[in-house]
Amino acid sequence: MSKAVNLITSIAVCLAVGFIGSSFTTPSISTWYDALNRPFFNPPNWVFAPVWTLLYIMMGVAAYLVCESGANRKEVTKAISLFAVQLAINFMWSMIFFGTHSIFW
Repeated sequence: MSKAVNLITSIAVCLAVGFIGSSFTTPSISTWYDALNRPFFNPPNWVFAPVWTLLYIMMGVAAYLVCESGANRKEVTKAISLFAVQLAINFMWSMIFFGTHSIFW
């Protein structure tokens, strides 16, 4: 694949994880999340969508850059594996915190 396709794929995978995770987040924001006692420095709700979108884009770019440094190298494989675990945990956090309203997690 070309470098452009690899970059777009890396970003798309990260954005897809964020988008799927938002299906648990979005319904809870104006109801359950707004009812929580949050600190005074908590940013307004409208900030989260653009910031998380930017973060997922940057994660996709980072994953692409790591892969481009040598996908066959052992340390690159390990880094991408850890990245995938982090991405899965990030998704599960949205599902657990917002989907089940579990403040413990």
